[in-house]
Amino acid sequence: MKREKSRGRRFLLFLIPLVLAITILGYVMTQPGGPASVGVGDVVPDFELEVVGPDGLTGETVKLSSFRGRVVFLEFMESWCSACRGVAPAVESIRWDYEARGVVFLSVAGTHREANAESTAAFIRELGTQWTYVLDSDNKVFSRYNVEATPTFFVIDRNGVIVSTFKGVTTSEVMTSALDAALER
Repeated sequence: MKREKSRGRRFLLFLIPLVLAITILGYVMTQPGGPASVGVGDVVPDFELEVVGPDGLTGETVKLSSFRGRVVFLEFMESWCSACRGVAPAVESIRWDYEARGVVFLSVAGTHREANAESTAAFIRELGTQWTYVLDSDNKVFSRYNVEATPTFFVIDRNGVIVSTFKGVTTSEVMTSALDAALER
């Protein structure tokens, strides 16, 4: 009898923390901005961030969901990122043609490693890019999209569904192929 009680207590001492851990994990995984990653086939999480222009923060905001009905080329970048600098001319080279076809180009600028609105503005001025940049001042959107490296790109269809994603320096051919596929949906 004593042995059964001891076994029962040990089982409860094991079971209670396990149930608690599963409950906490389930809660965290279902919270907005939680660690769940997004990928092809997922509806994009919405966000609203302040616009950064060549002179700094503009006071305007952009909400991703305001572009429903249009294809969106979404880039995550950092102002200090050499790969982001390397790919910017390729994005700029396709932007004119695809904006004319209704595609929205949007870059989310992170603030890791002391990047900020001023360094993002300097990036825009230096490279002469003409699309919209928004500042993720607390990197919550980076986390929500599970962006771990820059540049990271998402091509989003008219319904807000991710149809393509790629990371790193990417050719204009890869970008145009993804955009063409999204436009055909």
